[in-house]
Amino acid sequence: MNPEIYEYIIERLFNKGALDVYRIPILMKKERLGVILSVLCRAEDKEDLKEIIFRETTTLGIREYKINRTKLKREFEFIDTCYGKASVKKAYYKGKIIKVKPEYEDCKKLAQDNDKPIKNIYDEILKNIGGILENE
Repeated sequence: MNPEIYEYIIERLFNKGALDVYRIPILMKKERLGVILSVLCRAEDKEDLKEIIFRETTTLGIREYKINRTKLKREFEFIDTCYGKASVKKAYYKGKIIKVKPEYEDCKKLAQDNDKPIKNIYDEILKNIGGILENE
């Protein structure tokens, strides 16, 4: 399949409910290059997503596996920076905060609005995150 088409297909899959889509390059039989297209979805979206894959790709078959997912509890908090407000995602395990990270889209917007490198935005937010971890 023409590899340029993957971007279009992936966008369609996300628009129809895919939770995640990723590709893995592989060597198939007779040393042919191939791609495994993996799509994670809810059961209720499966048929719509299969239709996209069958109609839009060159595949002749789909393998399905049921998987379980364990997610950390997440909360968002807004913090003030010298560049403006930004949200950070806090993740909890067994009731304790174990991870905090800046939200990319907020960092991107602040970088564009302030005409600054996105690394500067991340660094500024990371300076403020330490207090969040200490206060939990």
